[in-house]
Parts: sequence; C-alpha cells; structure tokens
Amino acid sequence: MKRTIAILLVAIMAVGSAFAAFSGSAQVGVGADFEKGNYGFIDNSTKVDFNIDLATASAEAISEGDVYASIKGSLGLVLVTDEDDIKPIDDSNVLDLETNFTDGTLALGIYAKIDEAKVAGENWYISLLGVPGGPDFAKSAIDTYTVEDDKTDFGNKKADYDENVTYSVPYIKAPGVEVGIFDYKIGFGFKANAQKDPFKLVEDYGVTAYVATPEYDLNGLTFQVAGAYSATDNNSKNFSNKDDGPYNAIGASAKVGFTNDAFAVSAATDIGYDIENEKFGMDAVANFTYDFVTVDAFYATEAQTNQDKSTTENLLSTQVKVDLNTMDMPLAITVSAKDLVNKQDLDAKVEIGLGAFTLTPAVGYVIDTEKFNAGIDVAYAHEYFTVKGAFSLTTQFEDRTTQLKASASIESASVIPGATVKLAWSNGNDLLNYGLDSDGHTYGKVVASIKMAF
Repeated sequence: MKRTIAILLVAIMAVGSAFAAFSGSAQVGVGADFEKGNYGFIDNSTKVDFNIDLATASAEAISEGDVYASIKGSLGLVLVTDEDDIKPIDDSNVLDLETNFTDGTLALGIYAKIDEAKVAGENWYISLLGVPGGPDFAKSAIDTYTVEDDKTDFGNKKADYDENVTYSVPYIKAPGVEVGIFDYKIGFGFKANAQKDPFKLVEDYGVTAYVATPEYDLNGLTFQVAGAYSATDNNSKNFSNKDDGPYNAIGASAKVGFTNDAFAVSAATDIGYDIENEKFGMDAVANFTYDFVTVDAFYATEAQTNQDKSTTENLLSTQVKVDLNTMDMPLAITVSAKDLVNKQDLDAKVEIGLGAFTLTPAVGYVIDTEKFNAGIDVAYAHEYFTVKGAFSLTTQFEDRTTQLKASASIESASVIPGATVKLAWSNGNDLLNYGLDSDGHTYGKVVASIKMAF
C-alpha cells in the first residue's frame, strides 16, 4: 500500500511539473483595420504554448585521487509547440515526429549533451570540451539594434530583443582544450589535413590560442586582461565563427574598474589586428557613476549595428543620465549623442512622475540627415485600469516631409475577473500621408478586445 501511494505521489508531481510549462489564451476583438479595409470581429484567436520536459536525466563519473577525471552529461525528452511553425533541433538529436497541432506544429525532441569533461587536480584542470570563446569586454551601453524573428534551439519564435553594439576581436575556434591554472584560463586548438604537395606541410588548417587572467580585486580596484590568436587558410566548416578565408588575426582585451562609497568608474577595450588583411580594429567603453549622475561613452573603429551584420565605422556615442528619484524627486533626464562622427544623432528625454501619471517627453535631431523628431508618452495607472498614449512628429527638412505617429489604449483586468478588457488604437504610423518612412498613410487599427489566459 505504501509503495502504491509513493508511486501515485511521484506521478502527481510529474504531471504537475509538466503542466507548469503549459499555457494558453483565447481572444476576441471587434474593430476596424484602416490599412487592410477590414472591420467587424478582426481579432479572434486562440493560442497554446508549451515546452514540457517529459523526462530528464543526468549522469556523472568522478574518480578519486590527487589527479582525477570527471565527466557529466544530461539527457532530456521534450515536447514543444508554438503558434508559428517550428522545426526540431536537427536530424541527429530529434525523433522524426511532427504533427499538426491547432495553430502550429508539435515536435517531440531528444537532446543529449556533455556538460563537463575534464582531468583535474588541486588548482588546475584540463577541459576536453574545446577552447573558450573569444574575448569581448567592451559593449556599448548607448547603442543597440533589434533582433527580430529569432528562434530557440527547438524552433520556437522568440520575442524581439535588443543587442548591444560591439566590436569583437577576430576569432575562430579550432578543436582543442581549455586549461585552468589558479583561475588563469588558457586555450589551445589545432587541426590540419594532410598535404600531397611536398613543398607544403599542411593545408586546410586551423589554430587557436587563448589566455585570460582572473578578475583581480585590490580593495575596490578590479582589472582583467585576455589575449587571443587564431588562423585558418580557408573557409573550413571545422572552424566556427568565420565565414571566409584565409584568416590570421590577433587580439587583446582589458577591463578595469574602481568602486567606493562615493562613486564608481570603469573602462574596457577590445583590440584586434587582422594580419592577413592588414586591418586594425578596436572598441572602448567608459562609465562613471556618482550618486544621481551616470555618464557613458563608447567608441569603435567598426562595429556591428544591425541584425544583418552591417557595420558602422568610427562609431562614437555618449550619454548622460540624471536620475533625481534618488533624491525623492520624480524626475529623470537622459541626453544622448549617438554616432557623432557620422550621423550626429542627438536625443533628449525627460521622465516625470506626477502621482499616477508618468510623462515622458522626448526630442531629437539627426544633423547628417536633417531629421527632427519630438514626441511624448503618457501613462496613467489607476487601481482598476491603465491608460497609455503616445504621440511623435518627425520632420525631414531637406525633403520637407513630416510624419505623424500616434497610439492610445485603455485596459483593465478588474472589470471581469480572470479576463483583460482592452480598447486600443495602434499602428498609426503616418497620419499625415507624407510617407516619410512608408509608401503612404498608415492609420493603424482600432480594436476592442477581451482576452483570457491560463
């Protein structure tokens, strides 16, 4: 009897944990879409999402002695779906099963990986899982770009997110090992194919060398350095993070900071040299914080500034933020100057808290393209409902075109317990029909909706 009860408890716990990752929603909306010419019940949808671990397992083996070997691995069986079509991880790791499931696709997948494999002793180890990734200590706190339509390993669509602009030291990862000695990290990798030409030793080769110190802390002063070298003579699929060849590059990274009770200051840099193409690259970032004032600066000789991997040369940006909320004043001011060498994109934003109201006026001007913009976001948070509104005006002086954008919404989760009632006007991106950033007027859509979710 006790055994039966124990089995039932395990089963209940397993089902409970599985359905904890199960969610769904139903929504109906009535309104008009001015762009598509639709009106009536234009937003009527259901959605089911889950990412359930049907079974997981892990194993490890650690020997004894002054010098020992350890290996750890994990295995999982998962069931995933999404509103959009999804694809399994890859043919080698996933069962061949795809089934239509309501609005999307159902996939049953198996993943297996080695989490740790090393030979170790006191204050040292050798990892067999490959060389470390390339160093990247300096990233802009001012410049970002949006990544859209990204997906997880199982093919589920991610929500759009922002990436910080950065320059990375040129780097490829050849197969190899990672060595740790007293918190110092060293990596070395090498692979080559035999060469039939007697005048050449090898072809199709890749080599990687990496070294990094621990982060030292000397009474508030911290610093760390790293260096890397990598090369390959062609575009080999054996060497990651490189699209073409030949390739031969060296780089170094460093960061330093100091913090006390009054202020904090930090700086970091990444420096790289492409020996093959005789090209130098670097970026540097600095931050200073004192009470309610924060100052950031970033410079890169060339940095990726878009999802399509396009770059901007000589990117220089600065930003100053004054947050008086720390002095019990509901006011924050942010002034930024982005890409000062090229576009000269200047912006100023003020966030004001007035009880339940939050006002965020902003103004900006791009000197290079003579584009002026101004706008304001308004939010009112009541106990029973929330109201939001946004308005912005953009003018291109050279073309004498003006673009007016606006949106507004009111929603409440208190009118009907368990449901969210909302009235929203969205996507009104070109109300004046001047087509500054579009092919014509976009008046958006107005939808009254009710949504339930679990």
